[in-house]
Amino acid sequence: MIANGKMVEEAANHDPLIGATLGGLYRVERLIGIGGMGRVYQATHTLLGKDYAIKVLPEGRADKPEAAERLLREARSATKVEHDHIVKVVNVDRDDEHRLFIVMELLDGENLADRLDRGPLPLEDAVRIATQTSDALQAAHDAGIVHRDLKPENIFIVQKHGADCVKVLDFGISKIKNPEHGDPKLTATDQIVGTPLYISPELARGIAHVDHRTDIYALGVIVYEMITGTPPFTGQNHFQLLYKHGNEAPDPPSQRSKKANIPAHLESAVLRALEKNPDDRFSSMREFCAAIEGPTVPRRAKTLGIPLLAAAVLAGAAFLVWPKPGVDTAPEPEVSAPAPVPAPLTEKSEPSAEPADPEPAAQMVTVKLNSRPSGALVALNGQRRGRTPLAIELERGAETTVRFSLQGYQPERRRLSAVEDEELRVRLKKKSRPPPPPIKTDF
Repeated sequence: MIANGKMVEEAANHDPLIGATLGGLYRVERLIGIGGMGRVYQATHTLLGKDYAIKVLPEGRADKPEAAERLLREARSATKVEHDHIVKVVNVDRDDEHRLFIVMELLDGENLADRLDRGPLPLEDAVRIATQTSDALQAAHDAGIVHRDLKPENIFIVQKHGADCVKVLDFGISKIKNPEHGDPKLTATDQIVGTPLYISPELARGIAHVDHRTDIYALGVIVYEMITGTPPFTGQNHFQLLYKHGNEAPDPPSQRSKKANIPAHLESAVLRALEKNPDDRFSSMREFCAAIEGPTVPRRAKTLGIPLLAAAVLAGAAFLVWPKPGVDTAPEPEVSAPAPVPAPLTEKSEPSAEPADPEPAAQMVTVKLNSRPSGALVALNGQRRGRTPLAIELERGAETTVRFSLQGYQPERRRLSAVEDEELRVRLKKKSRPPPPPIKTDF
């Protein structure tokens, strides 16, 4: 949404709105952004003295029903969900010139696209931004809203208490479920909506009825770019990008950026989010967020385990020595007893019985799994473990069924009974299937 600084500066020199007062209340101070849906200004409320961001439809578009509806959809979507990581919309109005505008909170920071221009993000920063974005979108999905145009330009990063804080912007082409009318198409024609670099396969094919999993795909693309520095698919034009999103499997992030030391759980989560079939993706943003963060040791177990154990030992000791009520605690007279006579030690004496040793822990071996092409989903005994290339630990000698699956290829099953570290490689065979339906390209 936000154009580069040079473009904004040049446009501001000839902008008639600067200095004007919109709706009788908002005095326009400066131009801060340009996009397909209009221009964004910094404006001051003349009564409150507070600064806001105002998005104004371009001249000549305010009277077009589809443009006005898109701007109003953005306002309705943002106000329907109260969330710390969604930009707040304050008002929608028209001025004396019939210009339609949205009044929003003014954000001080940068969008994710500008940050990505400087290269890939540290893994901790990428995970933090991804989880905050997924939290915002989960709230929108819970309210029946699908963003449908998630991209780095629509993820704005501000500083809050010295840390990154995400604000999700621009629900302009979002879809809101209407219980009375079902899920209507966004437009009268089957136009492709969304940005080709981050578009889901179903949107690339022109499918109008999409659900929240299209946002999961887009966020998967963004996380991929944050940790590798490049999106999974690039092309010389929109048509190439649409085809790749609809048909090609992405390279595993660890192959794209070998120096990043990407954790296996993070790579697996991103690749699952990028599945072509929505049914193979995560069922919710909440589930995707948990997979991104990876396995954690519950804090309660770490912080309370030792104190609770110590308390239990002390309680047990107190129980043994504490006098019971109703029992005479006076000391009994000492009665001398003959000292026991130890048995003489001889060479034939049997040693005292020693406690049995605990059973040794199961010995583990490491098996490296690879497929051609790479990126195949690996399941061990029916449980998903990640995508190739993948290293797993198995109990020595235990029989395990390994299944490799990749869209467009026949699944492969292998039986493993590894007794030492080894590598298993499979070559997947392509499925014989009819050609996919043509991708619509009406923009």
